[in-house]
Amino acid sequence: MKILVADDHTLIREALRHVLKELGDDVTVIEAQDGGSACRLVEEHPDLDLLLLDLNLPGTSGFATLAELRRDHAALPVVILSGQEDGATMRAALDGGAMGFIPK
Repeated sequence: MKILVADDHTLIREALRHVLKELGDDVTVIEAQDGGSACRLVEEHPDLDLLLLDLNLPGTSGFATLAELRRDHAALPVVILSGQEDGATMRAALDGGAMGFIPK
C-alpha cells in the first residue's frame, strides 16, 4: 500500500508515517509539505492507494488542491486532515470529493 501524506507540519507527517507504518511491512509513506508538491507526487506515483490531505497548505488551499485532484485523478481516494472541525468545512470537503474527514 502506498500513501501520500500532504501536511505542512513536519511533526504531523512524522506521526502519521509512524502510525501508518504499523499497518504492515508493505506500507510506503510519501510526504508532501504543500499542495504543489502533493500534486506533483500524485503524478509521479500513479500507483498511490490513498492521499491524506491537510486543508491548510502553503501556497494554495486544500480545497483547491482537492478540486484539482478530483479533476485529474478522480480514482485516487482522498481523505482530508484538518484542525477545522466545523460542520460546514466537513460538508464542503465531502461535497468536493473527499472520501472522508479526519479532525486533527
